Amino acid sequence: MALKPVILLHDLDNRMVDRWARLIGETGRYATINTYNETHAREAIRQYNRGFGLLTNRLACLITGWNNHRRPAEQLLFRLRREEGRSPFRRPTPVIVITEDHRQDLKAEALDPEHGRAAAYLDADDFGDTLVDLLNRIVFEQGADELNSIAYAKLRRESRTL
Repeated sequence: MALKPVILLHDLDNRMVDRWARLIGETGRYATINTYNETHAREAIRQYNRGFGLLTNRLACLITGWNNHRRPAEQLLFRLRREEGRSPFRRPTPVIVITEDHRQDLKAEALDPEHGRAAAYLDADDFGDTLVDLLNRIVFEQGADELNSIAYAKLRRESRTL
C-alpha cells in the first residue's frame, strides 16, 4: 500500500482549516494535518524534515492563510522560505495561500518567484472550485513552479492595467 501525499493545513480560522480538510479528504488521495496555530504548523514542518532540515521535506504541499496580526516577513510562508534557503540541497515546499486579505502587496510578495514562490493565491470565498485541481497538478504533475509562473505573470499583467 502506497502512502498518501501529506498536505499541511494552517490557518488561525479553525473553520477554514476544517473546510479545506473536508474538501481534500473527499478525494481520498491525500492525508492532511490540520494545524490551527503557527507553533503546531512549524512543529509539523520540522517533523517532516529530512536530513536534519538540509534536504527537501516530505510534505507534498502547505496550504495556509495570512495572520493579520503579523508583518509579512513574519508569516509562515516566509519563515518556511528562509529555513529552506539555508540549504542548497532543499527545494521549496509547494504552498497555496488562501485568504480573505486582498492586499496587492501581500499577493505580489507571496507570488514573487524569488521570495514567496506560492503556487497559487486563492480567495477564501471561492477556493472550492480550484483547490483539488491545483493540488493534483502540484503533487502528481510536479507543477508548483509552472503554477507560480502563471499566477505571477497574471498578477503583473493585472497590475499594469490598474
